[in-house]
Amino acid sequence: MLQRFQGSLLGLAIGDALGMPLEGARASMIRDRLGRVLEFMDAPWRFLNAGQWTDDTKMMLCHARSIVEMGKVDTDDTARKFIQWFESNDWRGMGGATYESIQRLRSGVSPDESGKKGEMAAGNGVAMRIAPVGLVDCLDLERLREDCRASAITTHDNPEAIAGGQAVAYAVARGARGDLDPASLILDTVEFIGPCKAAENLQSAAAFLESGMDIAEALARLGTSGYVVETVASAFFSFLHTPDDFEETVSRAVEGGLDTDTTGAVAGSISGAYNGLDAIPERWREGVEAADEIVDLAEGIYRLVEQQSG
Repeated sequence: MLQRFQGSLLGLAIGDALGMPLEGARASMIRDRLGRVLEFMDAPWRFLNAGQWTDDTKMMLCHARSIVEMGKVDTDDTARKFIQWFESNDWRGMGGATYESIQRLRSGVSPDESGKKGEMAAGNGVAMRIAPVGLVDCLDLERLREDCRASAITTHDNPEAIAGGQAVAYAVARGARGDLDPASLILDTVEFIGPCKAAENLQSAAAFLESGMDIAEALARLGTSGYVVETVASAFFSFLHTPDDFEETVSRAVEGGLDTDTTGAVAGSISGAYNGLDAIPERWREGVEAADEIVDLAEGIYRLVEQQSG
């Protein structure tokens, strides 16, 4: 179980770092110029080196550090950590909804009122960072549901953003506790999050898997933009296409193009939770930024769950 906790958080960071230099690129361009994406790459135009990650992992670390320090999901403390990150100026691609929400937090608005509302808040900024919540609440899925909602609305007060975050946290939780069944994951997740567009696109992913559709075509149909409905379905498809192969899952997710770092991060968090730390290629474990801290934070969350379970 400890290995699965570590695999989830490190898997998220690795997927993020692998996709980081390709963010915004179309799948066809990635295919034509690079073929497969199996190695970290520099992104000098972003002032980031091979193995460094983006705001996805920055925000995940805010959650993870807060959980370890507070012993639970504490949205006030997480909000303080978001503000500290904002004020460090090391934003690494911070999204618009997150930027606006943290500005509101800085002005004194409470975390339950600070999130952006409306259609433009249906981004994947919750899904990309939520894995630590899935881990700490893995034995209490009703608490997971509520903690995801409370964590989401700090930045994205939108039903689809909340549902997408709950879907990812649910999959991470099932993987981490060892009872994720790839054959029923989408059905179980759809039942957990209830009727919404994210659930509908997940059902499309299930149909594409059943038909044996090629992954490149499936991700093109499901979408790989920053819209959470697309990100979650494509990340789940990438994982379920090769559930026992972390490297293939994450590289194929990134090769889907557009919001490459986030599709990779979400797929990596689920595959890492299911397969564990040792299933991640050594070159990636050693080459990703801040690997030791990420693994230590995952262990800290695991110890909390161990205490809760007696």
